[in-house]
Amino acid sequence: MAKAKKRNFYRLALQWTILGLLLYMVIRPFIDKSYVADFEAYCPFGGLQALSSFLANNSLACSMTTTQISMGIALLAGVFLFSKLFCSYICPIGTFTEWLGWQGKRFKMNFVITGIADRLLRVLKYAILFITFYFSISSSELFCKKFDPYYALFSGFSSDVVMGYAVMALLLAIPGSFFVRQFWCKYICPLSAASNIFSFGFVFLGIVAVYTLLTLGFGLSIGWIWLLGALCLAGVILETTRLKFGIFPVVKVTRKAETCTSCRICDKVCPMAIKISDIPKVQHIDCHLCGDCVTSCPEPETLQFSKRKINWLPAAATVALIALGLAFASITDIPTISLRWGTSEQMSEASIYQQSGLKNVKCFGSAMSFANHMKELPGVLGVEAFVSDFSVKIYFNPEVTSETAIKEFMFTPVTRVIAAPSESQIRIAVAEFAVDKFFDPSDARLLAIKTSQNPGILAFETMFGEPVHTFIFYDSTIVTASEIAKLIEEKKVKWESDGEQREASTGFKVASVEPKAGLSLSNYLKKMYEPVSMTFNGFEKYNVNQIDSLLLPFAKAADPSLSDMPWYLLSHISNNRGVLKFEIIPSDSGFMLSLVYVPEITGKDEIINQLNEPQLKVHLSDGTEQNLENPYRF
Repeated sequence: MAKAKKRNFYRLALQWTILGLLLYMVIRPFIDKSYVADFEAYCPFGGLQALSSFLANNSLACSMTTTQISMGIALLAGVFLFSKLFCSYICPIGTFTEWLGWQGKRFKMNFVITGIADRLLRVLKYAILFITFYFSISSSELFCKKFDPYYALFSGFSSDVVMGYAVMALLLAIPGSFFVRQFWCKYICPLSAASNIFSFGFVFLGIVAVYTLLTLGFGLSIGWIWLLGALCLAGVILETTRLKFGIFPVVKVTRKAETCTSCRICDKVCPMAIKISDIPKVQHIDCHLCGDCVTSCPEPETLQFSKRKINWLPAAATVALIALGLAFASITDIPTISLRWGTSEQMSEASIYQQSGLKNVKCFGSAMSFANHMKELPGVLGVEAFVSDFSVKIYFNPEVTSETAIKEFMFTPVTRVIAAPSESQIRIAVAEFAVDKFFDPSDARLLAIKTSQNPGILAFETMFGEPVHTFIFYDSTIVTASEIAKLIEEKKVKWESDGEQREASTGFKVASVEPKAGLSLSNYLKKMYEPVSMTFNGFEKYNVNQIDSLLLPFAKAADPSLSDMPWYLLSHISNNRGVLKFEIIPSDSGFMLSLVYVPEITGKDEIINQLNEPQLKVHLSDGTEQNLENPYRF
């Protein structure tokens, strides 16, 4: 009777755990609309790119945090000590393509490339590694997101993905791995190339040490691209000529020749098609210490990990490295950008102001925009931004500026019209709310969503203060100031976007409420709406005796959902050569549309008919024309 095949349950448990977590991240948004899956939150390859960008440019790649960098460092440590554990136990692409390869072998359609073709194909992944790191460091954006098959599939081909690149990568990963044993991992994967470079430990450390000595020690100006090129070239030469590790990784699979029966089961179960039965120590560059050979060996103590029969060692090391990486990330925070423009003397005496909760600081680009803005304030010497928790550190000269001045400079006032006044409303109530935990435009956006869901609230505007001063304009016959205060303090806000339900938490606190003198409808309209007025068609050529005017009620001009349409209506009516001026006038009965025209060229009926046409003929700034549906009736 044939013996049952031994399974490496330690490895399978980790692989299925990772796949289960990914499945959870895919399913949860359908249940919890406020949840946004981050499929790169723990990506070590993204972390390595981000760390390289930080060392080269003093900035992290967009949306990268200390967590990804910690995972990258854990991967590097794992390669030095235990081989490519991430590839074996964690990587979903590696797991999928390995299982796919076994199916190809089952149908006798899977083969192993050997000889010169194998060695030449291995160069591909180093070329991809060089390109990926070059563009990531140059742009502080993760270039791998453009083609990574894992990210493309699980992000639903997001806007970061270049379709052509991703489709090509998927074709190489899926059909390629079905027909060729571990085609993606051996020949295409840039992380595999990076891991192999790390495994040549002394060469890797030596190249980095020489580059550091030349640039920092001797002050030579040598760009990081030369370091990247040297590492990739060294990886190509060492892998294609030797196909084996050196001293690193420390832990290797060893074989006792005296107890080996040459059953070759180890050769058959090896995912990377390494001939284990012929060698005393597995030093092949493709070995990622999966342990399948050790588990499957029928002879006790014949295959071991560095002469130790500890089947759980690689899996335990993987878990330990992940735990250490997460622990390191929890106590360390690397800034997305770290910029200093003050002198070393100024920086040594600088004070630091910290601000958290800036949701508009969410990636490298927005962090750089924030820093460039702060650079305009005299006395500010530098900025660090952390996208992981939307916080910033600002270095400043306390003799030139202050924390209050910095906060005021950071603050962006917001004016938001929520709803149009009712036709019967002649006075607008106003109340001033002092709101804590409310600072950036993202907070204003959430407040706008809250207030838009409550009838009677017309608009709000914010002004700097501690706490922030928020003036809310409302219809006192529908809602009261105390009801608005309760609405502001509600813990959650829900809304629909693109047919999906969204949810966000808010921690706004109303410190005080102060009723203000109300506004007449005309004064409110003047205050909250942009003036729309323009002359055209040679207005200045006509005298007062040659022109006439037409005044029409235009209540819909107050509709915030049609905020751009009055300008399109203006463009449309300017096609009538007899109309000379278009102006929207606020009054205590609402907006009025005033048109100045030449009676000898056009008449009131003709103008009104044109205003009521179903399509607006609009002239765009680029010289083209466009027809838009007309929402107005006069």
